[in-house]
Amino acid sequence: MTAPQQTTGAGRTFWCEPTDGLLAELSTQLTGLTQEEAERRLRIYGPNRFEATHGESLLVKFGRRALNPLVALLIAAAAVSGISGDFGSFFIIVLVLTLSMTLDVVQEHRAEQEAEALRHSVAVRADVMRDRKQVTQPVSTLVPGDIVMLRTGDLVPADGIVLESDNLQLDESILTGEPFPARKNNTPCPAIELADASNALFAGTSAVAGTAIMLIVETGPRTRFGAIASALAANVPPTALEQGVRHLGLLILRLTIFLTLFVLLAHLASDRPAMQSILFAVALAVGLTPELLPMVMTVTLARGAKRMALQKVIVKRLSAIHDLGAMDVLCVDKTGTLTEAKITLADSVDWQGQKSDRVLQLARINSHFQSGVRSTLDEAILAGQAKAPEWVRRGELPFDFSRRCLSISAERGGGILLVTKGAPEAILSRAVAIEVDGLAHPLDDIWRNRLDAEQRRLNEQGFRLLGVGIRSLPAEEASLTLDDEANLTFVGFCVFADPPKADAAQAVADLAALGIRLKIISGDQSAVVQHVANAVGLARDIVLTGADIAQLTDVGLAAKVEQVDLFARVDPDQKKRIIDALRMRGHVTGFLGDGLNDAPAIHAAHVGLSVEGATDVARAAADMILLASDLNVSIGVGLGPPVLPHLQMLPWRRRGR
Repeated sequence: MTAPQQTTGAGRTFWCEPTDGLLAELSTQLTGLTQEEAERRLRIYGPNRFEATHGESLLVKFGRRALNPLVALLIAAAAVSGISGDFGSFFIIVLVLTLSMTLDVVQEHRAEQEAEALRHSVAVRADVMRDRKQVTQPVSTLVPGDIVMLRTGDLVPADGIVLESDNLQLDESILTGEPFPARKNNTPCPAIELADASNALFAGTSAVAGTAIMLIVETGPRTRFGAIASALAANVPPTALEQGVRHLGLLILRLTIFLTLFVLLAHLASDRPAMQSILFAVALAVGLTPELLPMVMTVTLARGAKRMALQKVIVKRLSAIHDLGAMDVLCVDKTGTLTEAKITLADSVDWQGQKSDRVLQLARINSHFQSGVRSTLDEAILAGQAKAPEWVRRGELPFDFSRRCLSISAERGGGILLVTKGAPEAILSRAVAIEVDGLAHPLDDIWRNRLDAEQRRLNEQGFRLLGVGIRSLPAEEASLTLDDEANLTFVGFCVFADPPKADAAQAVADLAALGIRLKIISGDQSAVVQHVANAVGLARDIVLTGADIAQLTDVGLAAKVEQVDLFARVDPDQKKRIIDALRMRGHVTGFLGDGLNDAPAIHAAHVGLSVEGATDVARAAADMILLASDLNVSIGVGLGPPVLPHLQMLPWRRRGR
């Protein structure tokens, strides 16, 4: 068996390709690779792991700080003082510079160590087919062409496709931003967007229900996860403080050179001794140099970092404290920041959108008696159920992706009832009647149009829907068949939501009072983003989607970001483009996020904020890591950081800016 050519990459839409073609390309089969072949491919492709950031040596960190114009000016002044024999000034300048840079480097190093200590344990082993047997192997040894078994609770170890699936549902929120589980099947999908790739599995996502067999196509840095992590190793854009200090240093340098040369020429023109004139000019240059400024800045910011540490905020980069105070635009992801990132049952309604306890009771019968692993939607339906339904389970037709529904037959009082729950279109396609006030009416075009209008109304409010239908079965029915799912009576909808945080609206108002404009950048649908924005008091009519951004140049996007506060269906690279566009317009920009899809934007912002529970990549990209979860002192964007009090206490933070 020969190893496939390395023609893959993180930008490839491999899920669109036929399964047989991928198996042939990767020179593998359902029985997996041999151990010898896997080891050979491991040498070719490298380990299935990545590093979110590459740590700098202490020498590099000191060197990077020495390139600052202000520090370079002080070094030059120290050198001139030493050469001219003014050893007192020489030692003072060197001592101040050494203490200042050492304090800055030590603070950064300690923060990096604390951030590293936050790395949570992840799945390090996977069940894979080797030598026609299922064995457990370290995730780092997986290679393209491996056949891996996934179960509920497993992290997907690499990018690949589904070969076989039994009700597999994935939490892909770290990549797409969508809180609802994504159902997966083994049918090649023509979709280009990650969120719509129904047969693709991506590293870092997790299985929340079902089982599957996957074919690994990409590993390590060639995965979507790895590509984002690798991009974070690029040069960090300058911060607002660094830009300001650089401009100040260049201004002082120009003034010092001009005044020194002017005084020197004036002395020489007055026929004063040349050596005396040179020494006087050097003394003037040293006197004009603010030797203590770096020390004052570093000590002040270090004290601020210490105060924030007491409030459970790890400051990885001291200059981020200044940027936090100077920030005038804060961008946030929606899921888990403004919202709870927890699926809840918002309502159960009948055909006209009125609350219906009957719909909820029927949905609970279905969810309670299903034999498979319950999804997050089932858990939301069953939440708050005081006792089990007074029914006896008789049969089940499990969920599958072709039908997109699940049916349970249950008996009570000698009667058997079939309860079917699933995608609204799947239920309606099997329904011939609709229940109105307890009576069944024929489901004609008029009723279907009414139901379509109700669906649109709920979807526009950001809700996810499940339809519920019923049918009476004969008492002698032995077992369920697919034919039993026909001739249903449609009862109503279960309505699900990812609700906003309780204090999000107040925090948005507090940010506005501080002169900070909030922008929501999400991978979710436009209607959902707009609904959440309205719920937190950020009512906006214009939403810019990822498809719209793809059509804009960087200059065009920079013009648009001034007018738009809501961005939907954006991918990680587009989030970064939005941040770059805001920087281009002169804004001091912050970004708060916790997912892998947020990492490039966190990295590009003047001040990147993440949290303890974020992905490793997001924490590595952040300038500050927020450990607290007290929403009473939060910035109001949902992850519980006590940032708002720090914004208010910073002396340069002006209200109503």
